[in-house]
Amino acid sequence: MTAFPFGVSFDGFVSVRDAVETAQTAEACGARSFWIAEHLGYRESIVTATAIALATRQAMVIPTALSPYLRHPMPTAMAIASLAELVPGRCGVAVGVGNPMYLQESGLETFKPVAAVRDYVNALRSLLQATSVNQEGTTFVLRGARISFLPPESPPIYLAPMGPKMLKLSGTVGDGLVLSAGLSPAFIRRSISLAEAEASAKGRNPRTLRKSAYIYFIAGGDARDQRTKVRRKLAFLFRNEKLRENIIASGLPIDHDAIIEANKRRDAEAALSLIPDEAADAFAIAGTKAECARRAQEYLDAGLDEIVLSLVGTQEDKTRSLSVLHSM
Repeated sequence: MTAFPFGVSFDGFVSVRDAVETAQTAEACGARSFWIAEHLGYRESIVTATAIALATRQAMVIPTALSPYLRHPMPTAMAIASLAELVPGRCGVAVGVGNPMYLQESGLETFKPVAAVRDYVNALRSLLQATSVNQEGTTFVLRGARISFLPPESPPIYLAPMGPKMLKLSGTVGDGLVLSAGLSPAFIRRSISLAEAEASAKGRNPRTLRKSAYIYFIAGGDARDQRTKVRRKLAFLFRNEKLRENIIASGLPIDHDAIIEANKRRDAEAALSLIPDEAADAFAIAGTKAECARRAQEYLDAGLDEIVLSLVGTQEDKTRSLSVLHSM
């Protein structure tokens, strides 16, 4: 058993079969949750989550971060309720805006994001109670819509917040939050404080708010190879404008605008060249077993209940990283 509570995230960049294999290995090493991302153009999150759920025994499965601009709440609630019926007590869902650049490529504009997410979460919560819902949402309309079956347990609804307004919303309407990958421990502490303060202001007990974050993770192997693989992940992740404040706070010489432009051109190598080696230390867990254990504790000390590991590298790298993790 590992020394800290962890889950594993899946980004849709590998085949569903490979994701299932990794999930089975991770559960054997103590993983207690699987978070399956929705990146446009890659593997679909709920399908992948279902495959992982059927191939594992106990860990939670959480499609993330479903966007109100992409999905109507009714079919989303139907899918989540079905998954909750299939694996009772093991299903959740996370809601987020999504990446504006890729949404725009599909003709979708991210207008009034805080209102859109708030309305969407409220609609999902009502629909998952199998009640008739009448709601004029920012991105949808429900006129007496209802699900005709009630899942055995109501799935928790997380928010995937980016930015202070969405963090505050997490403390208001979310059962929990899952923070973006690529954040430093200091920025995670600051983010959690915002959500907890808003929860308290709304009369909620902030301790009941479940707090998780995606953290890039690679253990063992060649140190230079580790850094390059983490940098490649960061080069793609940092296409998001919402990560600007986190990057600036790190003090590292990173040209965020140039990274965004390189990603728009689909020029992965140009984006990679803009990420310094030091970024792997600032925004990830990497290194030897001892180094990874120390770094994981820094993230837990920042206020996380669970670290959601985003395994970096090849299938061989991921298997090795999980082996190192299991030995901690």
